[in-house]
Amino acid sequence: MNLLQRIFGIKEKTEEERFTDFLYSKLFINTPLYPDNNDYTYLNFYTSNSDVFTIINKITEPASTVPIYQYNEEGEEFTGKMLGLLNSPNGYFSKAEFIEAALSFYLIYGNCFIMYFAPDNGVNAGKPVKLFLLPPPYVIIHPGTQFDPILKYEFYVPSTGNRMILEKDKVFHWREFNPDFGTSGGSLRGMSRLKPLIKTACGSVEAYDALVRSLQAQGMWGLLSILDESGTGAKPLTREQKSELKSKFRADSKAGELTIINSLAQYTKLGMSPQELRIIEGLGLFRGTLCDAYNVPNQLLSGSQDRTYNNYPESKRALWQDAIMPSLNAFLEGFSRWLAPKVGEEGHYLAADYSTIPCLQVNMAEVINAMVAAQAFTKNEIRQAVGYGAIDDPLMDEVFVSMGMTPLSFGDETEEDVEAKLNELGLNHYLKK
Repeated sequence: MNLLQRIFGIKEKTEEERFTDFLYSKLFINTPLYPDNNDYTYLNFYTSNSDVFTIINKITEPASTVPIYQYNEEGEEFTGKMLGLLNSPNGYFSKAEFIEAALSFYLIYGNCFIMYFAPDNGVNAGKPVKLFLLPPPYVIIHPGTQFDPILKYEFYVPSTGNRMILEKDKVFHWREFNPDFGTSGGSLRGMSRLKPLIKTACGSVEAYDALVRSLQAQGMWGLLSILDESGTGAKPLTREQKSELKSKFRADSKAGELTIINSLAQYTKLGMSPQELRIIEGLGLFRGTLCDAYNVPNQLLSGSQDRTYNNYPESKRALWQDAIMPSLNAFLEGFSRWLAPKVGEEGHYLAADYSTIPCLQVNMAEVINAMVAAQAFTKNEIRQAVGYGAIDDPLMDEVFVSMGMTPLSFGDETEEDVEAKLNELGLNHYLKK
């Protein structure tokens, strides 16, 4: 109870009273209400909003399948301890599961925490032998000084009440940029991309709920025809009969009752009602905003109005170049910088190999057509550019041009000189009959 409540004798509201105020605001004042910006809200969006889940999954699942290699200071491939730990982080996660979970935590909460376990004794004393992901909502960052911002980390499990103090060097913290320096340790935690999208995500949820309610109600948007005695043709109705029938349908619909008529009738649904179409239009708007925040092309999601056969391959390439590759590369760069010194592999780094991703490969037909049109490459150069070996034939190392073109070096030469050079190349003079 605050000072004003004490002075004026105002009682603090109970939980039930606050919930009643919430319902009143929502139902009667018709005020839009949004959940708090916290980790629980972000998790709820991921687990209950199909758009949020699909967009994040478009990034994390393909990223987890990309081959990853370790390289030394000279850029040579190296089979080291870092790669071994990533390939087998612990007994509960495979490499693919570990990467997918790490990227998912980052994209949901704006934070990813990884700790290592090192034995106290033996040949591996003090060296990482296992890696574990820490759920961001259960990690507390204890701030230090201005020049040493992080003092330590604390991990707690609400279900058991257990708490674990972790040295800052034992934790890898990958986070989104957070401009909020005002709260306690604010900028030390990353900002979730869902924070500025609260209204968009709520609008998406409400739109889906409204569409489902509308479809379940099965509104009478269509044509009702009263048939004649034969059941094959429409029976003409007077204006009074039409008005009476409309009124009966409207009254029965409000009362939640089934309308029964003593005539043969045929109903033809004309498609979705204007209300349903407006909801679907709103869903596309919300979905597009969420896609933009995660750099996922909207064309790749089901229901997109822009999805065509021609732009689908370009959208797939954009997904990799704008969303998957930047996220995976940033993770591997920070993870390598943190882990390499701890396993005695300073200067080594982990990198993804995207050469096996079909949509990122060069279109060989386009390469061949461009090289042929340039008329500046030998046939062996064209073969080698698309992955084939050279053919041991002198003509395959010559540059061929169309018959209507003459090299500039031929400009000061006589007709006989030109014809002699063309004969050497096995070509006929284009003016010679």
